[in-house]
Amino acid sequence: MEDTGKIRVKAPVQQKTVEWTGCQGGSDACSDNTFKNWRSQAAAFCDNNWIGFAHDFAYVRDIVVNRSRAEGPDGGEDMTSRMNQQEKKEFYIVIKGFLNIPCTSRLPEYQFNGPKNHLRSWLRSLVPTTRIQPTTVESTFTIAITRYEYVNLYHSMTDFYSAYLMMRFFNKTAEETKILFVDAHPKGTLDPVWEAMFQSYTRIGHFKKPILYKELVWGTWGYGSPMYVLNKDAPRIPLLEEFRTFFLKQHHVNDTRTLNCKQLSVLFLWRHNYVAHPRNPSGTIQRKILNEDELVREISTAFPTYKVRGEQLDKFDMKTQLQNIVNTDILIGMHGAGLTHVVFLPKHGGLIELVPRYGRMMDHFSSLVKWRNLHYERWRNTNPGDEVSDFRTKVNPLAVKSMITQIAKKMCR
Repeated sequence: MEDTGKIRVKAPVQQKTVEWTGCQGGSDACSDNTFKNWRSQAAAFCDNNWIGFAHDFAYVRDIVVNRSRAEGPDGGEDMTSRMNQQEKKEFYIVIKGFLNIPCTSRLPEYQFNGPKNHLRSWLRSLVPTTRIQPTTVESTFTIAITRYEYVNLYHSMTDFYSAYLMMRFFNKTAEETKILFVDAHPKGTLDPVWEAMFQSYTRIGHFKKPILYKELVWGTWGYGSPMYVLNKDAPRIPLLEEFRTFFLKQHHVNDTRTLNCKQLSVLFLWRHNYVAHPRNPSGTIQRKILNEDELVREISTAFPTYKVRGEQLDKFDMKTQLQNIVNTDILIGMHGAGLTHVVFLPKHGGLIELVPRYGRMMDHFSSLVKWRNLHYERWRNTNPGDEVSDFRTKVNPLAVKSMITQIAKKMCR
């Protein structure tokens, strides 16, 4: 049977079956298997005011959010005022009455995926609408998100991507979509990305009185995103190239690079110490390269027609970072969040992932490479003598040269 893009919603507690037109026409969102699965597993409660999708997220109408029932700081403070703050203090403890919806029948009996999923506590806080009088009504479609590793590019990208999927699933545009942070993190370097991607963002902590949302999505938690590494065995994830195009467009970055095999662009991504969040006041990070200058010099000599450079991208705003990446053919760097930029490499691009002798390495970036059908090589240090103080690793230039040669052959055959 042809999928029309309509959602038939089960009614487990004496609710009428409804149809949800979550996508329209012949859009990619209508044909995507993940979206079809979400549509096929929709359950409605509370007179269809609360609809859960595949135990991953929910759509709620006319919901009142009562900030006074969420214990925690406001969030958005300057990081320097929160140094050494425990991470748990940046997540709200929500109690009964935090969320209120019109409901003449039983409240949702529903289980979200993930034992530590914050949506479970949101659901426990839900009560039928009482006499709470909101002072503000928000009519714009809004996605509520709790961010976990909020200054880590990889984990933030799973949130960016999930919010994009929610926007597409509910047939909205960026101009029609707002973001609500339901967390108390201080200001972070990636906060401006949310404003670039969507109409705006706000923090629940900045509302001192209840607010009524006409349409509020309880967004997928980051560790449940299709982009998260636990989904690495999936052959593909939905709308990844469309997300890449959207992200670049929202940052006003042109994607016009074409492959020139005689003049490949090689970018080394440096990791240097920096203070990213209150729990690392020293700014010390792991997985740094000892011999940066040597690598650039040796690779430039080995490939004299290539453009070879090294950058610490996190010093720049996101637009500048993206401009560097879309003009790169081969990205090289230590295993770390910056390699998430493989999402924005040209479609012919490749990644060389460097790994120190110590520590556990997950398949975050090789999975992204696979899903985008890019080229990939990995080097892991096996010499204990090449690991030195301050978490620095001496990288073998000959090994890097060999991997560049291999990727160039695949790229240009």
